Formats: sequence, structure tokens, C-alpha cells
Amino acid sequence: MALLPLAGKHCAVVGATGIIGFSIAKAFAQQGAVLSLLARSAVDARPRLEPQLRPYSLPGTSDANDLGVPAAHRFIKLDVADRESIKAVFGARGSSKPQTATTVGPIDILVNCAGITQTSLLIRTSDEHLSNIVDTNLLATMLVCKHAKMRPNGIAPREIGPLLLRFSPSHGNKRRPRGHCLRCIQSRRHW
Repeated sequence: MALLPLAGKHCAVVGATGIIGFSIAKAFAQQGAVLSLLARSAVDARPRLEPQLRPYSLPGTSDANDLGVPAAHRFIKLDVADRESIKAVFGARGSSKPQTATTVGPIDILVNCAGITQTSLLIRTSDEHLSNIVDTNLLATMLVCKHAKMRPNGIAPREIGPLLLRFSPSHGNKRRPRGHCLRCIQSRRHW
């Protein structure tokens, strides 16, 4: 399988402190991408996770700093259950605010793998918990896609992670959100 040319690309991984998210982040770092790792626990997890990442170095062929690419991997706190947190970290659409230590800035690649589920049968799951699942697994993914500032030549966003796990009839809460997320991502390719 041919690898994507990732040297000098800025990749934002939402849900980066989980097993799936961090595995994806490590793979991108191995290919030379600079990462913005986003999660509720990203800042606290930095001492444990950062040594496992290949350090980023600017590619010699282009001046990536002029394009707003971070000079090193960054760990940024993001709670996808909080709409205002998403807006603050990704910035308002159309805003030209520069990238800071707590904002993502323009990206080439967006990976959404933050998500929650329940461990009980669907019939025993409270309505409030189901609402939280949909808000996190569907609405938050859509809001991140909406507010992320993709570079014109960025790689098309993909939905990777908990929403692609195997389903069982007793855990029907992921079926519809996955379909909605995939349609949202397909439409984002045309934005």
C-alpha cells in the first residue's frame, strides 16, 4: 500500500488520547506530519504520549512556518461535548485569527475519532445518555468538520474511529450516527 505524502502536513486528531486516536497520530507522525492532538485529557496525557511520537522536523523543500504549520506536535484540550470548546479551539468559520497554543489553525488532515457508547442494552439506556451519545458521536463530529479550517490542498477528511466499530443489535446507538457522519464528511469534500 502506498503511503500518503505527509511530510510537512498539519494533522489534527480529535480524540487523540484514546487507543485508536493515538495509534493514528503515531502513524501520521512516523510519516513526517506535525500533529495537533486534541482531547479532554490531551494536556495531562502529554508527558506519557509525547515520547512515543517521532519528533517533527520541518521539511527542507518548503518553508512550512510561512504557511502556518506548527513547528512541533501540540497537545490541546478539547471537549467535543462542549460546542463552545469546539468553536474556541478551531476558531469561528471565516476568522483570520492566527494560530495560538490553544487553537488549531489551518490543517491539511482532520481525523475525528472521539466518541462514547454505552455498555448496557439499548432498552436499558436512559434517554439522556442516548442524547449524549448522539451529541458526541454525531453532532460534535459535524461541528468539528464545520469549524476546522482545511487548507485548499489538504487531504479530504475521513471519519475514523469508534463510529466504525463492529455493531451488535443490542448496541444500535452507533448505526445512524455513523451514516450521518459519513454523509457529512462526503459533503465536506465539496466545501
